[in-house]
Amino acid sequence: MPKARSASQPRQEWRRFPADTILISSTHYAHLPGACAHLTEELVTAPRWGWIPDPAPGLWDRLGSSCPAVAVAGNTARTATRRCEECQTATGL
Repeated sequence: MPKARSASQPRQEWRRFPADTILISSTHYAHLPGACAHLTEELVTAPRWGWIPDPAPGLWDRLGSSCPAVAVAGNTARTATRRCEECQTATGL
């Protein structure tokens, strides 16, 4: 589960995706809404993106080539095998 960012790094508010949604890009990277500066909500649309609105507990932490995240909404053909480094840093893990 993502942790809150510090006050010096405010998290961008997203409207369509809850904070724990896993967003999946065409490059097999997983992102978290508002956790990285290079991604805005307007860019996350199907068919370019897939997402998991209610991921299983711990999926973000387990995510990798042996445990890919598979989109259940948007483009459901998208899978993620890597976490965005900026999003990972934002989780505090």
